[in-house]
Amino acid sequence: MEENLTMADLMAEVDKSMTRIYRGQILPAKVALVGEQGVIVNIGYHADGLIPWQEVAYDEIDRTSIKEDDTFDVYVMKVDDGEGNVLVSKRRAEAETAIEEIQELFEKKATFTVHVKEVVKGGVVAPIKGLRGFIPGSQLTNTYVADLAAFVGKDIEVEIIEFVPKSKKLVLSGKRIATEKAQAEKTQKLAALVEGEKVSGTVTKLMPYGAFVDLGGVEGLVHNTDLSWVRIKHPSDVVKEGDKVDVIISSVDQSTGKIALSLKDMTTDPWLLAVSNFEVGDVVPAKVTRFASFGAFAAIADGLEGLIHISQISEKRINKPEEALEIGQEVQAKIVTIDKEAKKIGLSLKELEAAKMDEEISEYMTSGDEKVTLGDVLGSEL
Repeated sequence: MEENLTMADLMAEVDKSMTRIYRGQILPAKVALVGEQGVIVNIGYHADGLIPWQEVAYDEIDRTSIKEDDTFDVYVMKVDDGEGNVLVSKRRAEAETAIEEIQELFEKKATFTVHVKEVVKGGVVAPIKGLRGFIPGSQLTNTYVADLAAFVGKDIEVEIIEFVPKSKKLVLSGKRIATEKAQAEKTQKLAALVEGEKVSGTVTKLMPYGAFVDLGGVEGLVHNTDLSWVRIKHPSDVVKEGDKVDVIISSVDQSTGKIALSLKDMTTDPWLLAVSNFEVGDVVPAKVTRFASFGAFAAIADGLEGLIHISQISEKRINKPEEALEIGQEVQAKIVTIDKEAKKIGLSLKELEAAKMDEEISEYMTSGDEKVTLGDVLGSEL
């Protein structure tokens, strides 16, 4: 029996010596030894196969996971490595057998997750089924990527945009998927916004016409007119990039995704606060500030101006306000209108003159002095 076994072994060795292998061939292998440099495998050849650790898998693996007597296919890279071994690769064998599967993924435009391994010129590498998948920097996501290294070690969802089986050229992209996800998230967040609601955000960008505010995945615009109750030249007069602000949602356009915000509505309108101290009929001190063809503007409090229409300046007919008033002149004026919606105040000097005249006439009518005549009271007004 022992002689038969010995003969069988000898015949097996003879068979091995006669077996011919070639580069690119895929062979079944059985682990014989796990070492520091790699894995020694029996490939049915007179020389053992050596799998360097970097050829076991694209990703780093736990070396203790490879055990003696494990079986798998290997790809012949070099028939003689110079030390009597056949240089073989487990990961390349997996890649060869996965080509049909990858072709199917490509044709179906299927999406799947890959693990980014390293940065290379122009993009990153992410292995897929033993093949080296290349993701251009412009295809990593839907936004500009300044630092490709930030993606190393991360899992991203991709699709195959180019595949050449013969050369094993494999180009992946996560851009379309990221764009669709971002749009879906934006639509969901837009739907959750309520007009008139107060929300918190961060100022992301200043433009000549207003400030953009990130509300957590969606951006809204605070126009200059809605940044402050007072007129401003630039948004930087009120906020700066990075500021945390509370804003009111003025409007949301679900079709365009545009969000209008207001910062000034978070505080009480100083004009309304100031005008609350006045009523129609009040006589107030006023200081002439500027002229217009239709009248004169006069300040009755800080930040509060009223218009004295040209018809309300004097009982006498005048062609322009400068004929009766001067800039800086202080006068007593009567408030005749307050339009809170339009934020306009109407003043009159003429009504005060008329009231003064009525008072003088009333005094005359109640006076017992018969020597005083109505002409004396009215004077040249008659």
